Amino acid sequence: MMAKVLQRHWGVAVMLAMLGSAAYAQFVPPAGYSGGKTQPGVAVVTDPTAPRLTRLPDSSLTSLFQVDPSYKRGATTGSIKIVGAFQIEETSTRQLTAAWSPGFLPVTLSFSDGVCYSFQADYTGGTLSNGKMSKANCGSRRDFDEPPQPAPPPGQSLKLIGSAWQHAAWADQRAGGTIITAPDRDVFKPLFTARMDVSAIMAMSGPDYPGGNVTLVGRIGGHLTIVTLEVGY
Repeated sequence: MMAKVLQRHWGVAVMLAMLGSAAYAQFVPPAGYSGGKTQPGVAVVTDPTAPRLTRLPDSSLTSLFQVDPSYKRGATTGSIKIVGAFQIEETSTRQLTAAWSPGFLPVTLSFSDGVCYSFQADYTGGTLSNGKMSKANCGSRRDFDEPPQPAPPPGQSLKLIGSAWQHAAWADQRAGGTIITAPDRDVFKPLFTARMDVSAIMAMSGPDYPGGNVTLVGRIGGHLTIVTLEVGY
């Protein structure tokens, strides 16, 4: 199993190296990363057919994401911070069907009209800006092997949504919302909860610190939304 995990991480590392240093910063910004002044939330639209993006204020969603108060890793407690939230417009003929990413960004979104778009944003000044949508190849999806997830305690009505870089998203069928578990655990260990109807999770851990980024795709108030968080565990 360890060999598979190492092979997977090595494959992604090679891919990032090929993309160049600028793209690598977008995937795994170091703690406290800041790359210049903040830019507009949404970039100038160059494709009028692309779904319309709206940059949501991070502070407007803070109450929806809470660190599990019981989370501990030695003396360390968990932490989360929203660094970007974007609402994506759907129509009666264009509904989201799937979403995937090799890291936490960019995210490829597949819609019911058979068209795929890539959502990208710049990670500068500790936040996401210049969000944009561009047409993408629907055949670009690559599923990486993920280790089996530790089972939740008996009696909990949870359904696995998906996992990425050993983070996992679980739908709480009884209380509603979603539970995100921490990586590198032999036991089920909730890191934070999201009052969000999550349909896909993307993530990438930092190479030299206990943290990284998690991106959730789903619905908030019925609206298709992408939320990226900086997490510590």
